[in-house]
Amino acid sequence: MSTAETTPATRDDLLRALTDALSPGAVVTDPDIVEGYRRDRTMDPGAGTPLAVVRARDEDDVRAVMRFATAHHVPVVPRGAGSSVVGGSTAVEGAVTLSLEAMDGIAVDAAAMTVTAGPGAVTGAVRAAAAAEGLAYPPDPTSADFCSVGGNVATNAGGPSGTASGSTARHVVALRVVLADGTVLVLGGPSRKASAGVPLLDLFIGSEGTLGVVTEVTLRLLPAPAPQHTVAAFFTDVDDAAAAAADIAHRLLPSDLVILDRTALEVAEQAVPMGLEESTQAVLYATSEESGAALMARICGDHGAADVFTTDDARQAEAVSRPRSAMYEALEGRYAMIVEDVVVPLPAVGAYLGTVRRVAADAGQQVLTYAYAAEGVVHPVIPFDPTDGASAGRAAGVAATLRAEAAALGGAVAGEYGVGADKRDAVADLVGPAVAEVQRRVKAALDPDGLLNPRVLVGD
Repeated sequence: MSTAETTPATRDDLLRALTDALSPGAVVTDPDIVEGYRRDRTMDPGAGTPLAVVRARDEDDVRAVMRFATAHHVPVVPRGAGSSVVGGSTAVEGAVTLSLEAMDGIAVDAAAMTVTAGPGAVTGAVRAAAAAEGLAYPPDPTSADFCSVGGNVATNAGGPSGTASGSTARHVVALRVVLADGTVLVLGGPSRKASAGVPLLDLFIGSEGTLGVVTEVTLRLLPAPAPQHTVAAFFTDVDDAAAAAADIAHRLLPSDLVILDRTALEVAEQAVPMGLEESTQAVLYATSEESGAALMARICGDHGAADVFTTDDARQAEAVSRPRSAMYEALEGRYAMIVEDVVVPLPAVGAYLGTVRRVAADAGQQVLTYAYAAEGVVHPVIPFDPTDGASAGRAAGVAATLRAEAAALGGAVAGEYGVGADKRDAVADLVGPAVAEVQRRVKAALDPDGLLNPRVLVGD
């Protein structure tokens, strides 16, 4: 993979060629501004300094960047909102960081039940635009208020609503993609069902900007759901919460089913005091229509919940569910975080939550854990001090152990957030050499010079 080593003279030549190829003001070299694009939410201390940041305004700018990159053999790192927690958009030394944040248009076609959006459109804004037309875009990543649709496509993002509605891939009906040489592919279309040979549309979903740059996304919308009821069940034993979640998953498809452990709740309490009972070890949050919510509340009671709260009031539901976002608010600006993203078989969720507690205790490391229990997705969050080598090393060691423990249970080490730079070695070990080689062949066919996001997914 190329990292474009340049001398000052050739750097000036490259910048001149890049600037000439793009619309006025698109190329940014101011060091203070460029600094803000070096890292995503991973806060990787090894992030490179790009040759320049390009703030693309339209597909023509994207094509111009890729033609420049191919002509001069300069890597390109596509970037949306910079919300990756696995190093998916960390800058590469001497590369072009291609920001798509300004390509944020949103157009709902209510008759066709679709929404077409630029890759920089914020997911929450897409959901709101659909709701304004009496329709729904179900995918709801935890970062929906700031993550972008292009990033969601790049990672096939999920979220708590994935149990019932699936991840991003289920809702993508069409893409416009710019390849490494500047060629534009138009994939899919408005038809709900169609077959046109090899499913290239699916190939680009989850490819993390390594095969092409998405410049437009068309998403399927659904009818607005029935009024939702939220259940919050408080457990004195996290194993009971996991058992209740498993029972719920076997009996209905909730819109949302999440478990927060005691450590996550304690951290959330720092941002949003909620009078957490000393005996509470886990809280299960679930959402469904009225009859489903009643069943979920009953199941939680049957599994020993100390208290169960149910509401159909949206404001009450938001208030009771606040710890899910508050735990991040309490950590932001104080610590760096490794946000793990593993998937285990459904029957193993309770066992894995216990494993996280054991590994954290043995290492003397704080680990906050939440789980999308109906899908087997578990997110251990490991805060650390990036200026302290011992703290960073301990956190990395715990993360590696937790990945290995997930794999030992028959799970995977990347579920919703993508592979990025952080997990590519772990994923290569898990999928095996044959699968890794096929991935490399696909990459080589579409990006023969290895210019697109060269640090992520399966490497050499």
